[in-house]
Amino acid sequence: MISGGFAGGGLTKSSRKRHLKEIYQVESEGPDLPTISFTKEDGQGIVPGHDDPVVITMILANPHLHRTLVDQGSSADLLFKPAFDKLGLDEKQLRAYPDTLFGLGDTPIKPLGFIPLHTTFGKGIKSKTLSINFIVVDVASAYNALIGKTTLNWLRAMVSTPHLCMKLPIPEGIATIRGDQKLARKCYNESLNLRGKGKEVNTIELGGV
Repeated sequence: MISGGFAGGGLTKSSRKRHLKEIYQVESEGPDLPTISFTKEDGQGIVPGHDDPVVITMILANPHLHRTLVDQGSSADLLFKPAFDKLGLDEKQLRAYPDTLFGLGDTPIKPLGFIPLHTTFGKGIKSKTLSINFIVVDVASAYNALIGKTTLNWLRAMVSTPHLCMKLPIPEGIATIRGDQKLARKCYNESLNLRGKGKEVNTIELGGV
């Protein structure tokens, strides 16, 4: 679980304190969300009884970015440096990020900065696009990017790990983004092999425009 990022009220201590106080002002009404359900059909093609993570493909700055981990416990949206470079982005485009991230390895991580990028989930009319502030980190990872709870909340997305997919409301109804079970297992095994190895172990997979 990654701690840090733009969740929790922001980057300053005062904004985080205000965010913490909000929980004590409980409203009587819950969030206005549509009903989202998962059925047996959503799990077609998935090996049952698994414990695989949800790994999806999203469209990031035009290319299809594979190896995107959906992590409901993390408070930051991350873009790993090898994928940043592969996308043709320049470090001069990065904005200053003054905070530190925790949860990546044994030591705190100082990000290179952050960059807002248009990101699309889904395909065609069954899709949703928004600008995400990705924090760029130069650490070894089997993934290209990580989507945390901040973006999932913006999307109003629901994630089902047994079905390895997530659903989100769009004007046309409900969009379904399915995970890739084979790639999820491959990434997990590579993550275990990364322990004690250098950054060069990263595997980058980008799709076409």
